[in-house]
Amino acid sequence: MFSEMFRKKISQKLAFLILGMLATSFSLFFLLYSSKEIKSYTFLESMLKNEVVRKNTFNPDNLEWKQATADAPWSERDSHAVIVFQDKLWLMGGLNGNGFQDKNGNVPYWKVPHYSDIWCSENGEDWELITESAPWGERRSLQLEIFKDKIWLIGGWGPKIGYSNNIWVSEDAVNWEKIKPEGGLPAIEGHQLVIFKNKMWLIGGVRYDERREKNYVWSSEDGINWVEVTPNAPWEPRWDHTVTAFKDKLWLIGGMDLNGNVYKDIWSSEDGENWVLVTPGPSWPERQGHDSVVFQDKIWTVGRLNISGDNDVWYSDNGYNWEKVPGKTPWTGREDQASIVFKNKIWVLGGMNSNWEWENDVWYLK
Repeated sequence: MFSEMFRKKISQKLAFLILGMLATSFSLFFLLYSSKEIKSYTFLESMLKNEVVRKNTFNPDNLEWKQATADAPWSERDSHAVIVFQDKLWLMGGLNGNGFQDKNGNVPYWKVPHYSDIWCSENGEDWELITESAPWGERRSLQLEIFKDKIWLIGGWGPKIGYSNNIWVSEDAVNWEKIKPEGGLPAIEGHQLVIFKNKMWLIGGVRYDERREKNYVWSSEDGINWVEVTPNAPWEPRWDHTVTAFKDKLWLIGGMDLNGNVYKDIWSSEDGENWVLVTPGPSWPERQGHDSVVFQDKIWTVGRLNISGDNDVWYSDNGYNWEKVPGKTPWTGREDQASIVFKNKIWVLGGMNSNWEWENDVWYLK
């Protein structure tokens, strides 16, 4: 009887041992299988990421211009402003000189229509009129920026309003508040407005009534209180230039003066006061009335007035070495168009072409 009990106990222990071994084997199998699954998932994720990187690798040969519309519902114009706000394009102001040229091509700008309308679009093709008469008045050469989650409008000139240093601010692009700046911010047009290091900067410009171009630099931390950073930057006084924030610096490109000199120099600054001449002569021709944007981690210069009607678009990784976008640009050479990055594309809207004709077409670079 004792041996029978002993045999049963031994059998029970063997059974538990076998069950334990089976459980351990199953756990090891599950862990190994899970590990393979994790490795497989990680490998698949890595492949997908590499595929995305491969597809997003910049290749200039893949660039292609497309026309969103040849005839937008807003009037032909130049010297207007465009901003991206609430995931839409917003177009405001400008002028239209069609039909006002004399036989020598001269345009009496004080007589041509100036606009205070506001339009918006979700795709660059279909546009909605928000208002024909914004309270800031009919004007050209206005500058827009998004600062502290609001739209800021500064500068410009109109035949009715003249020059004014009043600032207009909106939280929705529909309702506007007029602000009187503190610190002596000048009234100006042909200037540049840019956001850099959490400040708003106003750089250069022209006063036709004074027959003077400017090379001053102003900045503001709140949009209301302004400080003159320098009254005379080392670059020649000018207007119709561009200033862009790129790789922690301000970059100034081109422009012109009232003596007909058109510039092609490029300057950079880390603080808005001290400027370095990057190059006096890049590989592209001099230009004014062009645009500069940052796209695909590169700085781009878009458009210029060219009597031949040709056009060119250039890009650079460093602001010194420039490459031309291959092929012929299908839209005519022009000045004072509006160029902006929207939905991962460069957009060009309106402008005055080399035949002194004002446009209302819209193009984008895929």
